[in-house]
Amino acid sequence: MKIHQDSRINIAKLTALWGVSESGLGGFLHALKIPFSGLFLGSFAVIIVTFIALNSEKKFKTILQATLIVLLIKAIASPHSPPTAYVAVLFQGFVGGLIYQIFKVNRFSALLFGILALMESALQKLLMMVLIFGSNIWVALQEFFEGIAKQLHAQSLEEIPLILVGTYLFIYFLFGILAGIVALKLPKLLHQEYLKIDLKNLPNPEEFSLSKRQKNKTKIFSFVVILLFIVSVFLISGSLNKALYSILRTFAALGIFYFIVRPLFNYFLERWKTKQKSALNKPLNDVLKFLPDYRNHAKIAFKMAENETSIFKKLKQFVLIWMSLSLYYEE
Repeated sequence: MKIHQDSRINIAKLTALWGVSESGLGGFLHALKIPFSGLFLGSFAVIIVTFIALNSEKKFKTILQATLIVLLIKAIASPHSPPTAYVAVLFQGFVGGLIYQIFKVNRFSALLFGILALMESALQKLLMMVLIFGSNIWVALQEFFEGIAKQLHAQSLEEIPLILVGTYLFIYFLFGILAGIVALKLPKLLHQEYLKIDLKNLPNPEEFSLSKRQKNKTKIFSFVVILLFIVSVFLISGSLNKALYSILRTFAALGIFYFIVRPLFNYFLERWKTKQKSALNKPLNDVLKFLPDYRNHAKIAFKMAENETSIFKKLKQFVLIWMSLSLYYEE
């Protein structure tokens, strides 16, 4: 289902939606008390890339250009985002464009793209944990569950860490399938939802205030908890050397990341951003003009969804109202 006759406007609107989701949607999901918001942000990217493919002829070229514009918006609006966030967006755009260019848009290609995009996100997080904490995180988990098994006089629980990782990956795999299915069904649902909205009595977005997210504090807290867990397990088991090694290795890895890798990445990102701004000037401006309205639409959608009784209904209403207003409503 096409969204509008002017395909250039279509792509600009969809790209703007993707850009807003990458630079601010997490805050709204947090305010709606949606758990595992990272899963939904990845799924939303799958949906938007699929929409772009549905509304373009040269799918790979169009999606890749949209991806570069989203990266620019992210660099402008969220300059402190970690390098992994840019890698995820680039992967989603490149793989999505490639799959839809080769296989067109159908159930198989949507499911394949959804699975690959979400699995990349899951594996990226696991890889970062290994790079920061090293293999000691798995050794600590192993010793922790073996200690529980001895206390309970039970059989060895040494397979539990592997089961936990497998469950984690399986959840992302299922979300990838769900994202692919929803991406194909959503265009029709959005049009139906738009027809139900009372446009004359929309909430005033100026009355909305989004509480500041404590994202960095949450990350630091999670990091400290994991490190304390590893060190505590080694100290209890009498492995003082392993505990000291874990602390030193973790801080060394963080030092390399924050004082070498990240500054280098930011330096090259700034150079790339300056160069691409002029190269993508026209399509970038086409997208940027929609951003203020789309942020207001997100505030309206939040107000209209926050009274729903369940988390699932809140998320569903928020996404349907926000996207339908952004794609159909003319200010």
